[in-house]
Amino acid sequence: MVAGHFAVALVIKARAPRVPSLLLLLAVQLPDWIWLILAWLGEERGRWITATGLPYLQFDYAPYSHSLFWTVFYSLVVFLLFIGAREQRHWAVPLSLGVLSHWPLDWLVHHADLPLANFGPLIKLGLGLQSLAPGAAHALELLLLLAGWGVYYRSLRRAADRQRVFARQGLLLLLAAWLALLLFASWRTAVYSAPSLLADEVPVCCSRDGLPEAAKAVA
Repeated sequence: MVAGHFAVALVIKARAPRVPSLLLLLAVQLPDWIWLILAWLGEERGRWITATGLPYLQFDYAPYSHSLFWTVFYSLVVFLLFIGAREQRHWAVPLSLGVLSHWPLDWLVHHADLPLANFGPLIKLGLGLQSLAPGAAHALELLLLLAGWGVYYRSLRRAADRQRVFARQGLLLLLAAWLALLLFASWRTAVYSAPSLLADEVPVCCSRDGLPEAAKAVA
């Protein structure tokens, strides 16, 4: 899920307008940024599933970026970072809630690849909407984004006209970014497919030398 996280940022922005938008966007996507870094380092793994026609990312191993325990931990860290600041302490709750919202939204669409923690019994959760009905999963993201933007737009009713124009342009930019991500997923699938791999699974994890595993297999 990508656009759905943006929706949470928009709702929080409507309720806490003094929090910078960029920080909110970073907060709601924080586990994904951590996953990208750990995947590049070879510590976590994922793969594009392509059998359904609409590719989606499934985690093979993501206990530090997308487990419930670490998501709560990151949320608490963000809260503590800002609650101690004199002028930005009112950012603490909105930003920490943004980080915390990431896991339940991913739970809606991911197929049992979200661990509870990196210790104890291996339990992975996920409702699996993106594997059962990928089109419905993307439609859900779009609906969440539109709903979030509606909440944010209504909060601007008394703002200047240029803010309304900015709101409309921002929505178009978010939709364009979402479509670009889908195109990028399809491109990765086409480039890194290998005959030795299952037809519907294309790894996107990277080794420490920076090459995707599928590319190394072909080489």
